[in-house]
Amino acid sequence: MTTTAPRRAATGSRARIRDRGQVDAMVLAALADGPLRHDEIADVLRRRVGDALDLPLSRVVPTLHRLARNRLVSRSSRDPRRYRLTDTGTRSLTARVRAADAFATSLHHLTDGE
Repeated sequence: MTTTAPRRAATGSRARIRDRGQVDAMVLAALADGPLRHDEIADVLRRRVGDALDLPLSRVVPTLHRLARNRLVSRSSRDPRRYRLTDTGTRSLTARVRAADAFATSLHHLTDGE
C-alpha cells in the first residue's frame, strides 16, 4: 500500500510552472543577456520574476542539459559550468516570445469580450 503526501494549497500569486516548454523558455530568457552558471540563472529568475514563479534550482540543471542536447545552449570550453545561448537558441527564444505575446493578446481579447 502506498500513500501520497497531500498536495499543498497554492498560496498567494505564486505559480508553479510544470510545462517543460515554459521552463525551457524561462531559462533561455535568463541567458539572453550573456553566459551564466546554473545558480546564476536561478538567481536571475528569482530577481526578475520574484515570488510569482516557483522554479527551484533542481529544475534548472536538467533543463540546461536538455537544452544543450537540443543545441539551444552550449558550454564554454574554459568554464564548462557556464552556459550561453547558441544562434539556434536565440532564434528559438525569439519565436517563443512571439508566440507567448500572441497567446497573451488572444487571451486578453477573449476575456475583455472583444
